[in-house]
Amino acid sequence: MLQILRRFDWTWFGLLMSDDDYGIHAARSFQSDLAQSGGSCLAYLEVLPRGNDEAELRRIVGIMKKSTSRVVIVFAHESNMLNF
Repeated sequence: MLQILRRFDWTWFGLLMSDDDYGIHAARSFQSDLAQSGGSCLAYLEVLPRGNDEAELRRIVGIMKKSTSRVVIVFAHESNMLNF
């Protein structure tokens, strides 16, 4: 993932993750690698809700719309993204 970010010179991005082992561990590992590599920053980090919590999904979309970042990295299974 870091190679893709560097390739396109993306230094400001958002991170969405699922609230399960995959999302938590992938995001934690990514953040650790990001800190070691330097030069990039997270605009926001949000945990996707389990199920269909429309209020939480709207809140996350609002954060994304307000952000100046135009790149979003997602560590989640497809099923977590369907409601989104």
